[in-house]
Amino acid sequence: MIIQLLLIPAVVLAVVLSLRSRQSLRGQARRKIFAAITVVAGVVAVTFPDLLQVIADWVGVTRGVDLMLYALVLIIIYLIGSTSVRFREQEARLVRLARELALAEAEPHRAELEPRPGPPPGTAPPPAGNVPTPAGTVPTPAGATAPEDSQSSRRTSHQ
Repeated sequence: MIIQLLLIPAVVLAVVLSLRSRQSLRGQARRKIFAAITVVAGVVAVTFPDLLQVIADWVGVTRGVDLMLYALVLIIIYLIGSTSVRFREQEARLVRLARELALAEAEPHRAELEPRPGPPPGTAPPPAGNVPTPAGTVPTPAGATAPEDSQSSRRTSHQ
């Protein structure tokens, strides 16, 4: 039967075309052409039902309605595959958008977490009170730090 020779490659073609990426211009044009052909075929089938029977007889199908059913099965297979691809692409876009949003929101908080200039971590702050200097002991107010003497820091670093 001719219909079997037509339907098997048509099913394979419907699946392959439906699973291709939808973002390319070629894919968008293919969908528009496919939609236009489907509309024209539907109008012709409704307007000239005897023509559908003639085509059904030619391909070896007993009734025109059966031929239309086969065509609708092909269209449904295409739509299911196409919808699956569209959902996967939308999910990928959503994941990418969520990641970009998370990075954008994390940027202001990152500045808060960065270390501020000051003594390196693990070093003790200078003692409050009397600070020894080469000229003698100079009292400092509580909570204030005395300027560090370059010679005393050199002495402590070499010791």
